[in-house]
Amino acid sequence: MATQQVSSTEYCAILINCSSLVLRLSHDEIKESYSDNPMYVAEYIENEVKENMIELLFEDQKATLTCAFDGNNTCNASHIFFDSLDELSNYISYLNKTYQYDYIRSCWTLPNSFISIKKAKDDIYFKSFY
Repeated sequence: MATQQVSSTEYCAILINCSSLVLRLSHDEIKESYSDNPMYVAEYIENEVKENMIELLFEDQKATLTCAFDGNNTCNASHIFFDSLDELSNYISYLNKTYQYDYIRSCWTLPNSFISIKKAKDDIYFKSFY
């Protein structure tokens, strides 16, 4: 049982660290840095507005890290989506033990970024931003 908890804690640390590390990186820097991970690269165009997105699959962690980009093609937010929400409480526990929670901003304060928990229609995910 202790081995399972250590693995979950390690997974939390890896994904949360990656979600922070991709911030402020360019589209090409992320593709190069995470070339060992399976990834989905998309370009969405509507009304002459172009948006880029990269999804990085973390198979061992059973999660996907999605990178969103600003007009300068720099990652300004990343999102951790889980294949299953079974580990959600472990992530929240890890964040509470490791980082201070800012009640005014409703997020945890990391050294160079912030991370918050979000609820979508049918999903719960974490959003990293600066």
